Parts: sequence; C-alpha cells; structure tokens
Amino acid sequence: MRWAATGPLCLARGTLCACLAFGCQRGADTGVEGSAALSASAEQAPDTAPATFGKNSVAAPMPTDKPMLGITSFVAIVYEEPKDTSRRIGYLRAGAKVPRGAESAGTKGCKDGWYEVLPRGYVCVGKDATLELDHPILLAAARRPDLGAALPYRYGFVRAVLPLYVRVPTKAEQEKSEFKLKDHLAWYEASKKEVDRMKLGAFDVPLDDRGVPLRGKQVGDLGQRKTSLELGLGELFGGASENDPIPFWLQDGKRLIPNIADFEVPELSVFADRARRFSGLGLVGSFPTGEESLNRRFAITTDLRLAPTTKLKPDSGSPWHGIEIQEASELPFAFVREQGAVRFTPTSDSVSRGQELPHRGVVKLTGKLKRIASEKYYATHDGDLVRANDVGLVVAPRTFPKAAEAGEKWIEINTTEQTLVMWEGKRPIYATLVSTGREEYPTITGEFRIKNKHITATMDSNESSDVGGGSPIRSRTASRAPNDDAPLADKKPRDAKAKESEKPSKSAPGKAASKKDEAAKKDRKAAKPGSAKPGTTAKPGAAPVVPKKGDGEYGITKRRGEGTYQLRDVPYIQYFAAGYALHAAYWHDVFGKSRSHGCINLSPIDAHRVFMWTEPAVPDGWHAIHSGEQFGEGTLVIVHE
Repeated sequence: MRWAATGPLCLARGTLCACLAFGCQRGADTGVEGSAALSASAEQAPDTAPATFGKNSVAAPMPTDKPMLGITSFVAIVYEEPKDTSRRIGYLRAGAKVPRGAESAGTKGCKDGWYEVLPRGYVCVGKDATLELDHPILLAAARRPDLGAALPYRYGFVRAVLPLYVRVPTKAEQEKSEFKLKDHLAWYEASKKEVDRMKLGAFDVPLDDRGVPLRGKQVGDLGQRKTSLELGLGELFGGASENDPIPFWLQDGKRLIPNIADFEVPELSVFADRARRFSGLGLVGSFPTGEESLNRRFAITTDLRLAPTTKLKPDSGSPWHGIEIQEASELPFAFVREQGAVRFTPTSDSVSRGQELPHRGVVKLTGKLKRIASEKYYATHDGDLVRANDVGLVVAPRTFPKAAEAGEKWIEINTTEQTLVMWEGKRPIYATLVSTGREEYPTITGEFRIKNKHITATMDSNESSDVGGGSPIRSRTASRAPNDDAPLADKKPRDAKAKESEKPSKSAPGKAASKKDEAAKKDRKAAKPGSAKPGTTAKPGAAPVVPKKGDGEYGITKRRGEGTYQLRDVPYIQYFAAGYALHAAYWHDVFGKSRSHGCINLSPIDAHRVFMWTEPAVPDGWHAIHSGEQFGEGTLVIVHE
C-alpha cells in the first residue's frame, strides 16, 4: 500500500517506521501544494564508512595438513553426528573435496564408515563419498561453482523438449528419442544465427573482489576478458574452449561412471528424464561431436547429464544491479521503476511534464514530498519533481531495529517500493530493486533470520525448492520419493514446534498483521491436496498441486521462466521462512515490479552480493549450510510494506 495522507507516514510498521513527508510533522500542510520532510529524524550514521564496512562474510579457513574426502553422489548430506538420524547441518555436491578426520567415527548405518568433515559434521563414505581422490566421479565433476562470478555456472534455457542423455547418443538413438528431430535440425541450421544471438548480461558487468559493480565502468568493460558477445557456443554452454574434447568418462559412446542424477534409470539407458520447454539448466561443460552423433554439441549439466544444445538457448542473466552506498548522506534517493517515467515541473496548481528519466536510473532527492492535485511527488536535487508511483524510494528509517543498535548486519525489503537495502548497524551499504510476490502470492512480512544458504538448488517455476523450502512442483517418476535427497529438510520435521526465530512474525513490529499475512496464514492452514493455490503444497510431504488449464496460471506471459517446469541450479538461495527465500532470478529482468510467487527475486549480481555478505558464510567446498548453533546466527531480514 502507499503511505496514508494523514498521521505518521512510515516505510514500515513499528521498528522500521521511516518518517516520510508530512508524517514527521503533526499538522503539516497537506493541501494542494503541501510539502514536508522526507528525511528521518533518527540519529545519523557517520558519513564516512570504516574500512571494514561492506566486507563479505568469511568462513573459518580450512586446514591444509588434513587428509581429504571427495563427494561421489550428487548431494551428500552432512549430519551433526555420525548417524543419519541426527540433525542435517548442510550438504556437499559431487566433485567437492574437503578436509576430513583421519579415522572413521563409526559404521552405524554406513558400512564404510562415518568420517568427520571440516569445519564440522559427518559424511557417510561409500554411499556418498570416497577417500580415493582419483575416483572417476571426482575427476568428472571437477568443475566447481565459481563464487567470484555473478552466476556460479553458465546457464541455458530449453527451447524445445529434450532428453537428458546419460551418454553420447548415436544418430539412431537421437532419432528414436527426439520427436521430429530431422525437422528440428533443419530449422536450427537455418535459424541458429538468430536464435543463438547473445546480449550482454550479468557476466559482462565488471565487479570488484566483493562482487560489487565497479563505479564508472560500463557493461562489457572487461579489459582482456571476452564478453558474452565474443564467446563461442562452447564457452557459453560451460566449456573451457570452443572445441573441448569429449570427456574421458563419455569416450566411445559409453558411460564410465554411474548416473548420479536423482532420476534413476537402468544401466543401459540412453537418457534419464526429459527437460520441458522453458526449463533452466546449470551447465559445467560442453563439447562437439562428429557425424556418428549428427555433429551436435552437447552441454554437461551439473548432475553430469547431457543436453543437446540445438534445443538450448544460452543465457547470462540480467545485467541490472543496484549501487553501493559510499556515504550515508546519499539517502534519500530513488530508483526509477517505471519505463517512460518523466520529470515534472510544478506550476501554480498543477505540474508540467519534462524530460524522460532513464529506466532504473538513480534520482537524488532533497527529502521533501509534495502533494499536487491528489498525486504525490518527491522533490529532486535538480529542482524538479518525480512522481512517487514511478520510483522505488530508499530512505533511512526513523527508528532502527535492535540489530542495528548492536552494529549487526541486517537486510530491509520494502514490498511497496520493491527495494532492498543492506545495512551495517545504522549505515546503509548497498541498495537495489527486487521483485517480491504478486498480489495473489504476497511475500510474507515480519522480522526473520536467514535459516539456510544454498549456492544453488533446483526450484520449480513457482519457486518451490527441493531443499530447505518445499518440494518441486513436478514429482519425480524415478524410484525415490520427492524429498528423499532434500539436504536440509527431513521428510518428517524433527521439531514439531519451530523455533520462534524461524516462525513468521504475526505482524511486523508494533503493528497488527496485514490482511495479506492473515489470508496467507489461513491458506496455509486450510490447504488440502487438490484445493490449494496453484503452485503450492498443502503440507510438508503432501502431494504437490499442479496448475491446470483454466486456473489462471496459463494466461500470464513472462520473460522466459514460467509454468510447471524446473529451474535448475537457481543461484544464491537464502531461506528466511518456510517457502520464502532471497534468490537470484536468471530467468527474468523485471526487477522493480512484483512478479514472484512469494520469494524475493534479485538480479544475479545483486543476489551474489547479498549472499556473499550475509552471515553465516558457506565453508569452502560446501554447497549449503543451516544457520544456528553449528555455523552461527543468520543475518536479520525485515520485510515490510
């Protein structure tokens, strides 16, 4: 909702009440040309930031004098104790190598022994891991996520249903597995220059060593590095070069390592499952083939399956990003959210339209709000006005949460303004535009803590995840149950009563719960299989509800990702409440508009920046962790309207 015209005007309820416009001044003139201060009355932070501000979180360094353990399953759970009935504290992925204890800690439920891994926890060797560092799976999965980049992997979108092959298929096997393949290949040959055309994206924005975009640099200013426009398809699909050789484990049409994907198939199978149109795939390699395989290129997914690239569109995500706030006095300012927004000049009783504002540009504000002809405007430093509905406001709060008083890191998300601000104590560090939940899927509001962090995980297009926040909407047809490999979510919750810090607040601090929050709460309690909202599940472990034609889900056009397909390896996921997370959205570029199913979508660059900054840090070699006793308390997240 927009701020009321009378009484205190606040950016949030209670704790985060930011004094806006005439709200700071009782009885201020709010008539046709009324104006008042936007600035907050809170004690201001020092204008110059200490050298430690804005630094990323840092995990404890790993010892270099310990023996190592390698992960051979796609996901290996790390348990708090050497038994699979103990608490799950994180997980590692295939190919990871981490320091371990010298001796087994026991064999209960693990024939080859439980081994301690550093910095803490236990992994089962044999089932999920090996002590042999030359194991073929470790060599095959040696490509690790790149945490120095805006996206940890290269990505592609499925433009036609494709089989995910487990070995390099022959011409005959492809023709048998892919419908009307001859027609498809003819279309691709005639259209490839157009359909494979790239745009500059997240990989093309110059970043510093924290992941912060460099001021004064333009998209594509990468020095000696090639941009997305200069790379060939081999590198765009994850290869080290344009013509990488066929990997050792796929030589001679065979597969020399087991299938580690969660979709299990017989050993002699040609492919394991299909990827639906619009699905997103994380990629770690690619290679061309010869005539025996129709001269097609194949991309290697993170779970070591093969996708024919004639049916993939390479993508590098949105280049949009927010800005680092170098001085506290930079507030207030606003991002231009609406395309076609203009500056206005006030006249005697109205306004006249002026120059168009650059979309997502930053407008410096004076701190004054004016109401003219029932419309709200912010005064800019240039002496003109911008319409409040056209921009996303970034302003300091009037009062700060306790975490700020203690000098902690905290994140503020404003669902009305579609903005996110990173704070350290009372000092703003970084601000950007986000996409929160649409009206029918509102983002929950309240005060939370980061519960768990995932470098990547698979989500369905309605933003459910198979880890830490619900099951994917598409149930598996393989032999495993939907949550059998959910690393941070037991099939049956061990603690029926959630910790208070993990529960959504009944309302934002100091105010009654919003109607959206109450409605969402009722929906969660009343939901039953077959009657829940499209894209949700009734209860943890219940059958997923699949949208059907006519329920409203199939009439919404989105850029790239939407529907009931999977978005694999969604980057930089941080859950703060059950089913609600901060995460990168590599499949759209409408940041500043609400469009999610409740999660907080960030651009890849912004999601990377937030993920690397929040506490706790993910240890080197790990893929995900739980916050709490083992790794420390998660960063505070406050969501408000």
